Amino acid sequence: MSRRAGAALALAAVAGCAGPPAPPSPKPAPDTVAARPAPPIPVAPALPPARPPKPAAVRLALVGDINLGTATLPDGVPPDSGRGLLDAARPSLVGDLVVGNFEGVLADTGTSEKCERMLAGERPRRRPRSRRPPPDTSATRPGCYAFRTPTALAPRLVDAGFTHLNLANNHANDYGPAGRESTERILDSLGLRLYGPLGRIAIDTVRRGDSVATVGLIGFATYPYAYDLLDIARSVAVVDSVRPLVDLLVVTFHGGSEGVRALRVPETAESLGREPRGDLRRWARAVIDAGADAVVGHGPHVLRGIEFYRGRPIAYSLGNFLTYRGFNLEGPLGVTAVLQLEFTPDRRLVRARLVPMAQRPREGPSPDSTGAALDLVQQLSGEDFGASAGRIGPGGVIVAPP
Repeated sequence: MSRRAGAALALAAVAGCAGPPAPPSPKPAPDTVAARPAPPIPVAPALPPARPPKPAAVRLALVGDINLGTATLPDGVPPDSGRGLLDAARPSLVGDLVVGNFEGVLADTGTSEKCERMLAGERPRRRPRSRRPPPDTSATRPGCYAFRTPTALAPRLVDAGFTHLNLANNHANDYGPAGRESTERILDSLGLRLYGPLGRIAIDTVRRGDSVATVGLIGFATYPYAYDLLDIARSVAVVDSVRPLVDLLVVTFHGGSEGVRALRVPETAESLGREPRGDLRRWARAVIDAGADAVVGHGPHVLRGIEFYRGRPIAYSLGNFLTYRGFNLEGPLGVTAVLQLEFTPDRRLVRARLVPMAQRPREGPSPDSTGAALDLVQQLSGEDFGASAGRIGPGGVIVAPP
């Protein structure tokens, strides 16, 4: 056999061992899963809209001037850090808000140049160079008073139940800006709410069960560091701006003349010496027109009458409440009261009451069984306001005119 024929036979043998040809590859099946629509995402059932909380009723207790004691007068600081001074009045200081006017400065050091500035023709004395502050004798000068209350007395305000204190008054500045800052710092540290200085308006929430109310407090005086009641148009603007923010708005003021001759509320502007102290009737009615639900005053150191204007109460002065030293307490100057007010959720005054108190020198206020405060306010209200006067009924209940 030739070589060429043998090669042909070998190739044929290899071809016979290779088997049949491979079948063609199957075509890919269409992706039927991707073509299906995505299942819907489960959605939680819609909840009913949340109901706003029901408005709450609000109870308040308000008093006049408070000065726990002063280091500027001999024996001006009560013993035992003032413990017990407010015990007798404590049962009447009950409310969602318990409000007073704090007269003076809380500080343990410092000197006041207030009286030096007030004495005409006398130049302020140079302070001696000394590491120890000189004694403050300014309050002993005739016709001038500066009050510095030791900080150890401040907790008595918390013990008595106070929640809010007004600092818009003449004695808040007895030690200048440093004294005001010290007072605010001490009261803030005790958890007491302040109002009255420019920029400080108290807005607080009252909760009772599932009911809620917001209450606003604005304090006015006649001094540049406070909201100024001498500017009636500006006062109206301040009240009007706060009105939409709260459910209930209470305005307090420190104004009017002072002393036993200041029991009546004149129909004209008042002054203390050369110092203007406000046209109080006109001002109080204007802030009620702007949205105030109640107006409560202090400053004259005596009780004054109560009138109702557009159904809203105006108490023109609650007098001295606790003024341990440096305040005259003779006659009507020592007659005082706690004003209790209760408002419905729709801002209606449903209860108003005066709790009569009396204050004796170097003692705190205590309930007065003679009811002198009730007789005095009843008389003054009728004499000053006639048909718009609040009448004082049994138990000190204040009745609005028809």
